[in-house]
Amino acid sequence: MKKTSILAVLFLLGGMATSGWCDADREVAVEWINICNPCGNNDLSCRDDVAVRFYNILRDNGYVGLFNFGNSLAWESDFKEPGDQNWIDKADIALHADHGNRCRFAFGNTTHDDCRLWADEAGWGNKDLEWIIFDDCSCVQHDFQWTCWEDAFRGLHLIASFDTNAHDMCDRGEYFANKLVDGWTLMQAWFYAAEQTEGAGTFASVMGANKGSISPASDHIWGFGSQSADPYPADSYWCSFHDCD
Repeated sequence: MKKTSILAVLFLLGGMATSGWCDADREVAVEWINICNPCGNNDLSCRDDVAVRFYNILRDNGYVGLFNFGNSLAWESDFKEPGDQNWIDKADIALHADHGNRCRFAFGNTTHDDCRLWADEAGWGNKDLEWIIFDDCSCVQHDFQWTCWEDAFRGLHLIASFDTNAHDMCDRGEYFANKLVDGWTLMQAWFYAAEQTEGAGTFASVMGANKGSISPASDHIWGFGSQSADPYPADSYWCSFHDCD
């Protein structure tokens, strides 16, 4: 089914009381790319494993799976304002798995709209998204280079990613999701998953927004602990780094 057809179905379901697309539901979405060469990057092997295992564990624990798009069906436009409100921003938690670098992450499709989502093209949380994971290298970096993502917080609580290069490990999404549904905070679960799949010299990162006394630093995902209110409009931002040794 083409994504345009999927979108039409989602709008139809949105008007039904029994729809899984109700805002009261807990929702997860993932996009992953192993075939990266259309955008000039080296192909990868484990991006589907990371994303799909994460997706399935959350679905097995009460989450509605909104979509699992891979390779040519993973589109940059799904993450970019304003169309993201029909896609990634409809989920509560989302994960992207491909290549990344400072203030951007990559895709394998050149036509929807292009090969990279830059931080200044993002605005998440003004629909539903609380937490987003970039299982990509170097997206959220130290020395305040992470500040490029500040404007993406439009109700978003946390971004989890890496400060440094990371490896194409198949089981990181599984480690991460299992700890989330065990009741660990998102930050604890992400740093644990990074420890299990990386080593010394790799640094994981988690960035958040605060509004006054509202801080999502100790957020659990819905159904497995407490969460902060939406920290919007934010008045401060922070980033934590963790050595995976």
